[in-house]
Amino acid sequence: MEFLYNFLGPYTWEGYALGLTFLETQICIMFFARSLKKGTWFPLRVILSFILGFLGCCLLAVWKTTVDTLPVRVICYLIITLINMVITLICYRDTTVNELLVFCSGSAAYQVAGKFYPLLQNLLGINDRETISLFHNGSTKIQDWEWVLFIALLIFMYWLLSIVFRPKTRLIEDQTTTRNVVMLSISVVLIVNVLICISRVYEAESFALNIVVKLFSIGFGFVVLLTCTGILSRNEREQQMSILQQLWKQDLSQFESVKANMDVINMKCHNLKHIIGKIEGKLTEEEVASLQEAIQFYDSNIKTGNKVLDVVLCEKAMLCQKNGIKFFCMADGEKLNFLTPVQTYTLFGNIIDNAVEAVQLVENPDNQMISLLCRENNGFLEIEESNYFDGPLLLEDNLPTTTKEDPNQHGFGIKSIKYITEQYGGKLAVSVEDNMFFLKIRFPLAQEK
Repeated sequence: MEFLYNFLGPYTWEGYALGLTFLETQICIMFFARSLKKGTWFPLRVILSFILGFLGCCLLAVWKTTVDTLPVRVICYLIITLINMVITLICYRDTTVNELLVFCSGSAAYQVAGKFYPLLQNLLGINDRETISLFHNGSTKIQDWEWVLFIALLIFMYWLLSIVFRPKTRLIEDQTTTRNVVMLSISVVLIVNVLICISRVYEAESFALNIVVKLFSIGFGFVVLLTCTGILSRNEREQQMSILQQLWKQDLSQFESVKANMDVINMKCHNLKHIIGKIEGKLTEEEVASLQEAIQFYDSNIKTGNKVLDVVLCEKAMLCQKNGIKFFCMADGEKLNFLTPVQTYTLFGNIIDNAVEAVQLVENPDNQMISLLCRENNGFLEIEESNYFDGPLLLEDNLPTTTKEDPNQHGFGIKSIKYITEQYGGKLAVSVEDNMFFLKIRFPLAQEK
């Protein structure tokens, strides 16, 4: 404080208040910005930004001390908030919506921590307008270790809030998300400054009003943090749904292609059977056996009562036979008519494709097998799949995670299975026993109506 007094003279108190607000808010924002892409010469950008920010605080301190009115106070803190926003946009080279979301989260965290500490002082019977100490009122000189404790507690709260509420994923820009983030940013800029300015005026009116104002400020901070989390969750769901819809369109196109190919193959196999019957006496037993084996490989003999399920099971059975995987299937497809054709193809296709991918990594040929069961049981349609696997299997939210390098571009097979299951009120469960993987889906058959 002595250095500030020598530098600012009569403007020291306002310079301290404005500078501390700028510094704390910027520290909060930087805690939340750890996942943002940094701009070139990032340390230099930060240093220059802090210098210019503090110079701006000094100029504002002179103005605010000279013209000490509520509108001037509001404008000063509004400028500081805008300075923090500009610093965030300058120091990082991420998308604007991600930078603004971090700015909103950091500003809200500053409100929560910045009001929680003085609230704690008030509850301990200490006037926060006179001292930063947690142990005595302003009549006693503040010790150096109390400054250390004050700074350490604030930084700890900033860090803790950033751990809980920091964006774990990245926003993908779209019209709705951009509009929501911009509106939230405007609200934060305006309301935060009103809270900072007005609350300090009315906090001195009474102890009860002081507590209410601080609690309201903390509550507003948490509302903003939860809103930011909600925007992230909604954006992530929309992007996943967009990807799933694209995959379903691909599945529909693939299903139509596979069905057409299956029809041609079945017709050719049927004709070949008649031809073999006519020329069987002219061929050796080995030649006849070889031809019959080839026909059996391509002949569609899976009949489940659901034509779409027949196509997907025939396709995957051929895939398994091609890769030397034993495929055992018992399926009653008549109860699957509540699913659309593309949902049926996607659901069973992803289940078997995931199993094939896992079984191909199994070293023991005897364990390269997949079992699939689809049946009605006690008013539910049950789909059960089991297969062996080697290596570790990671579960997240009780579902297996992708083992591919880029999880953001993969893992949609299991998400698609989960979405289709939940869309019809079903339950999806997976379990692991030794090196066996089990997947079970239960659809209530009432959904058929």
